[in-house]
Amino acid sequence: MFLIRRVVGESMLPVLRQGVVVIGWRLKRPNVGNIVIAKWQGRELIKRVADVRPDSYYLVGDNPVASTDSRTYGWLPASAVVAVVVFTLHL
Repeated sequence: MFLIRRVVGESMLPVLRQGVVVIGWRLKRPNVGNIVIAKWQGRELIKRVADVRPDSYYLVGDNPVASTDSRTYGWLPASAVVAVVVFTLHL
């Protein structure tokens, strides 16, 4: 039910810096403003939900200069979002 991941890169600065550990809950439906873990084109992404449709999400990084996100690849299907981040561990 839970996913544990480490942030890689600077796309979520200043909220999540590289190396921060996030814990995602698989059973929670994402809302605008939530940070999520998604799988897209063979990669795992940690991004913020900027907009929601019934069947898709628009995900963005908090640091647009360093983020490849929905501004590049468009809306993601709801099935791409695998967990909502519910806890962060700043080491």
